[in-house]
Amino acid sequence: MPPARDLVVTSFSAEGAARYGNRCVESVVRHWPHPLDVYLDSVLPMPVGVRVDLTGEIPGYEDTRRRLPRQCPGAEKPSNYIWDAQRFAVKPFVWLAAAERLEHGILTWLDADTVVTAAVPTGLPAALLGDADVAFLGRGEMHPETGFVAFRIPEALDLLRWCVECYQSGEFLGFEDGWTDCHVLRAGLFETGAPARDLTSHLAAVWNSRVDAMALSPLGGYVTHYKGSRKKEAACAI
Repeated sequence: MPPARDLVVTSFSAEGAARYGNRCVESVVRHWPHPLDVYLDSVLPMPVGVRVDLTGEIPGYEDTRRRLPRQCPGAEKPSNYIWDAQRFAVKPFVWLAAAERLEHGILTWLDADTVVTAAVPTGLPAALLGDADVAFLGRGEMHPETGFVAFRIPEALDLLRWCVECYQSGEFLGFEDGWTDCHVLRAGLFETGAPARDLTSHLAAVWNSRVDAMALSPLGGYVTHYKGSRKKEAACAI
């Protein structure tokens, strides 16, 4: 068995690089003590030491992506972003590809519109996992927030494979409240029974999309999530 190690992974498009991705990478390199792997849709310059992989080289991803819908005709708002499966499927594919390459250790996913603002303790990912195999930002009855997720590898591989297969098989089409990676992760945790630690559901009386799970979580002192309309702030965040 290879030695256990920690790895951070993120992904963004060429357009997203200038808007927020490059700033995320710079902040991880500066403040996070573990190696960074970035998955891109085309080759872009990255700081020395940052590994670059291409999403197009992930087995099955491109074929799956082309088949995925971007809206749900039967929904009240059929073009709402939560039905854009083609947009969100990339995350589970990246999670699994990075985890299979890691083989043994802790894989930490950060959305590319996050900025690491302070030095992260070396043992933080392990502390967030505790005895679990997955640590996530729960939002009560809502789907979780996946700006951060930590996976213990190889223990969480069955969950990650389930999430990828959910998009490949079309099982996600049966979800009634959305087709994003957040909805898929929630279903995967339920279906596989992976031991998971919800870091945040207990921290707010009422959850909605305006409540910032990252800020409430133990990561709040280290990472800021410039999600949604705040993405444009990430490029100039300190």
